[in-house]
Amino acid sequence: MSLLRHKLFLAVSLAHFIIDVFSNMGSVLVTYLSIPMALSDSQVGRAIGTYQLIAATTQPFFGWLSDKMGSRWLGSLSVPWTVTFLALAVLVGQTTNNFYLFMILFSLGAVGSGAFHPQGAMHAATSFTRRAATATAIFFLFGQAGLAGGPLIAGLLLDHVGPAGVYVLACLSIPLLLYIGYAMRGATDHQPAATASRPDQQPLIPATRVRWGAIGLLALLIGLRSWAFLGTVSFLPRLFQTLGWTPTSYGAITRIFWLASAVTGVLAGNLADRWGRRQIVFITLLVGSGPLYFMPLTDSWLAFLLAIVGGGLLGASHSIVIVIAQ
Repeated sequence: MSLLRHKLFLAVSLAHFIIDVFSNMGSVLVTYLSIPMALSDSQVGRAIGTYQLIAATTQPFFGWLSDKMGSRWLGSLSVPWTVTFLALAVLVGQTTNNFYLFMILFSLGAVGSGAFHPQGAMHAATSFTRRAATATAIFFLFGQAGLAGGPLIAGLLLDHVGPAGVYVLACLSIPLLLYIGYAMRGATDHQPAATASRPDQQPLIPATRVRWGAIGLLALLIGLRSWAFLGTVSFLPRLFQTLGWTPTSYGAITRIFWLASAVTGVLAGNLADRWGRRQIVFITLLVGSGPLYFMPLTDSWLAFLLAIVGGGLLGASHSIVIVIAQ
C-alpha cells in the first residue's frame, strides 16, 4: 500500500497501534491485579474510569500545545511515556499492593494517550492532502486494531507469563518506538494557506439559528451511549473474572466486544446513508441494550455471542453520531 511507504504516516499509524494496545490493556491489567491488591469493584472502576477521563480531557490541551510548539516532541515522547508508565504501574501494583501508588502511575500513563491522538490524527490527514479521507481511515484502522488486540494480548501474557510479560512487551516495542522518534524528527505542522482568509475566497454560509435543544439532546444521547458502551467493556474482565474465567478468556471476550464495534461501525454507516441516520442510531441502541441484561447471567460460550451482538450494536452508531454532530 503506497500510503504506508510514507515514513511519517507509517510512524504515526504504528504509534496509534502501540499506544492503543497498551491503553486498552488497562481494564485487563487492573482486573488481574485486583486479586493480589484486594481491590473492590469501586476501586477497579475508579482506576479504569480515571484513565479514560484523563486520556479524553487532556486532548484539547495537547492539541492547543501542538499548535503552539509543534508536534515533533509530543509525537515522539507520548507513546514511550504511556508504555513506560503502564509498565511501572504494573510493577508497583504487583510489588507494593498499594492502590494509590498504582493509581498515580496508571493515571500518568493516560497523559501520553491524550498527547498523541490530536497530533497523530493531524499528521495522518495532512500527509496526503489528496487522499486525506483514506489516510485518516487507515490511521484509525491501526488504532482499532490496537483497541481490539490490547485486551487479548494482555490476557495471554498474564496467563502464560504473568506480569513479567507486560515488561517484556514494553521492551519488545523499543525498536518501533525508536523508529517512530526517528521518523517524526522532521515533522512539520501543516497550517491552512494564508489565502484562505481572503473574503473573496470564503464560501458563503447562510446564517442559521443555533438549535441548542437539538444539540443538548444529541449530547445527552452521546453521553448515555458512551456510558453504556465504555462502562460495559471496561467491566467485562472483572465480570468474568468473578465467574472463574482465566485472563486469556476474559481478555478474549473484551477483544470480541471491541472488534465487533469496529466492524459494525462500517456497516451501520452504509445503512445510515440508505435508510437514515436517526433510524439506524435508534434501532442499534435499542436492540443492543438487550444483550447487556443477559451477559452477566451467562457463563458459557454464549457470552461471546452476546458480546458480539451487544458490542456490535452499541458501537455501531459511533461514526454516525459524529456525522450528525458535525
